[in-house]
Amino acid sequence: MKDNDWRFLQDALRSCGYEVDESVSPGEELHVVLAQRNGVPPEQALEWLASLFQILPLDPNRTACSTQAEALFRRLAVATDDAEPWLPLGTVGPLLICAHYNPACSEFWKIPAELLVPVLIPKAKYDTLRRDVFDRVATSPLENTSRIRFSEPLQPDQGYSEVLGWMLREFPLDDVEIRAKLEQERRSLAEGAHHDYSALKGLPRHYACTVHHLATGESCFNPEYAPSQTMFSENLLEKHAVYPMYCGSKVVYLLSAEKNNFAFEDEWLSSGNEAIDFRTIYADRDTIMAIIAKERGRVAASGSVELSGDLTYSDVANIVEIDLQEVQRINPSSINVTSEQVVHWVLYRAITGRASDLHIEKYFNTARFRARIDGEMKVIHSCPEEMLARFISLIKNYANMGQRRQDAQDARFSLILGKKRVDCRVSAIPCRKDLQKITIRFLDKDGGLKKLSELKLSPRQTKLLTDAMGRDQGLILITGPTGSGKTTTLYALLNSINSDNINIHTVEDPIEYEIEGMNQTQTDPIHNLDFAEGLRRLMRADPDVILIGECRDNETAMAAINAALTGHLVLTTLHANDCLRAVSRLISMGVPAYLLADSLALTQAQRLVRRLCTFCKRPTPITPEIQAIFDANMVPIKPEVTSIYSKNGCPECNESGYSGRLALMELVAIDHALGDLISRNAPQSQMRRLAFRQGMLTLYQEGLVQVLNGNTSLEEISCLSYTSITAENHDDDPPDGKIVGMPVRRAPTVENEVLDSKYEA
Repeated sequence: MKDNDWRFLQDALRSCGYEVDESVSPGEELHVVLAQRNGVPPEQALEWLASLFQILPLDPNRTACSTQAEALFRRLAVATDDAEPWLPLGTVGPLLICAHYNPACSEFWKIPAELLVPVLIPKAKYDTLRRDVFDRVATSPLENTSRIRFSEPLQPDQGYSEVLGWMLREFPLDDVEIRAKLEQERRSLAEGAHHDYSALKGLPRHYACTVHHLATGESCFNPEYAPSQTMFSENLLEKHAVYPMYCGSKVVYLLSAEKNNFAFEDEWLSSGNEAIDFRTIYADRDTIMAIIAKERGRVAASGSVELSGDLTYSDVANIVEIDLQEVQRINPSSINVTSEQVVHWVLYRAITGRASDLHIEKYFNTARFRARIDGEMKVIHSCPEEMLARFISLIKNYANMGQRRQDAQDARFSLILGKKRVDCRVSAIPCRKDLQKITIRFLDKDGGLKKLSELKLSPRQTKLLTDAMGRDQGLILITGPTGSGKTTTLYALLNSINSDNINIHTVEDPIEYEIEGMNQTQTDPIHNLDFAEGLRRLMRADPDVILIGECRDNETAMAAINAALTGHLVLTTLHANDCLRAVSRLISMGVPAYLLADSLALTQAQRLVRRLCTFCKRPTPITPEIQAIFDANMVPIKPEVTSIYSKNGCPECNESGYSGRLALMELVAIDHALGDLISRNAPQSQMRRLAFRQGMLTLYQEGLVQVLNGNTSLEEISCLSYTSITAENHDDDPPDGKIVGMPVRRAPTVENEVLDSKYEA
């Protein structure tokens, strides 16, 4: 700690009537030393000092800077020589959460105070965070000037409308969709000191509490960075939509979207608990609920306890209700457990573990449950083979399937877990020994429906998709294998335009998510309603935008083309390896090339790759071999970037090194030049060369960009190396020789500028 910071801290404490011994120098336990000198118990030291300086206390589980925080920090911060500055920890929307053990420290890396949410953390946690941040800065140094300069400061006592206007003018908001929503909210709010928090419900996640914080000065925080807690039951927290960010001896800092939480306090006191000083900190409600659900999953995975109580099955058809308190007390390995209790426990574990699918199958002499989490299959439970038939019968009863084991069957049911509803799509496939394998696809309406801004696209990708969705007619193709996120992308695109003045109609098989404002039709083979027939009937329903679940044959493809040519915007999916091969695929289905050229607006291919865990990923120096991979694929690496990230493993990601997935997208907008090539049925190589000149990036190039951004690893995108650049993609010839299995390419120059602004983070 610098001497001037220590003196400021001493003066501040004295001004409040507290004692500071001049002989005391700050050590490992600064909070405890100062507290004990003033008669404060050691366990109250952190909250005591934080309260004096009006700073939020935090004892974080994780002491590493998140990826979002590092990206924002690099945009805002200016290099400093201070050995102990405030350190970036996380983000709240466009604000940076910064941490320190000394509330008197004045070094904020020249970041404007309006963009900071300071928190006070223990000295030991600060030291760990400091090593992480300083390692990142040493690997990729900061610039000497900030890229953000305010032309005007935020004036005090501003209303929400004025704050939103100031944010739009001054804040580093690059996301087009977020800017549009902020502008729309600004116009809807009346001028003046309007500080009713409920009026901000239309803003993107974390932005409502940010605007309220800037307008009123009241604290806000991101629940994602709150530590785990054991003080309150998850049911109580979920009922009142609150979560503690700090639990002290006499005070609890409570994250909430409401200013007053009297009902929560009353219920806490009525249960015989001692009175506590609850202090409300504004936070996003949806994120609070997601953190509570995550905590449930951690509790369920942490251990086994005695079985207690019976689970209930709703008498409403196709709806299964799981009692959250009871399921957490189930020990699936107990000899007294029933088949239904095991099934409920497994379903609960899979959903809280973010699984997309659950597999129930025979494996040697056991019944095995496997979940697909972040694209990887993981065993979550095994038990004797004799129980398999009972598990299968239970699931088929839930979905109202027949009990015939020789048929391939499909059905669905819904799960109710607390206030969360998850639709389950069930597939039963006959296997040997007269058994069936059950596969359940989870369709989470809360986590599955995304907004376009939540897909974390680059500005170029967002512009291409937004421009395509703004057209009044044309065909948009989304391609990729099964499980590549095509449905999520389609729904995000439709959500971006879902409004009262647009008539959206879909034909799907099946309807995965029910969305208000859209007219959704499911195919029905019994009544001869397939994709092609459904599309023909839709043409008489006055649609503006049409979604066709999949182009499977010539009849459906021709119906989609005709709809796109007659004044409708049509979205559909296709199985193809990349976006331009989708053109060849449609032509091979019998679609005339000249009709496809006239109707096609945009074609896109995508894959899902696992996202590196933001709390344990480790930097890896860029070796000549790694540099060669980027050079070969014409992905420039800035001189100041000297490392990429690779997986490590921690409890937060279950030691896998990855947490969540991200979409890599290969996008091509069809302009006149490409349309001419399509109409002539030109070779793929000609179309690809032209697409590259217009800015197209292959899936592997997109993956390399995400590697540079620290979101994934080279190991994870290696499966896409077949889409790397080859010699016929460009007009220039490659030098002789090969590097790591890929052609060597010249780095981009002024004359050979393929990738430039598209790669700015």
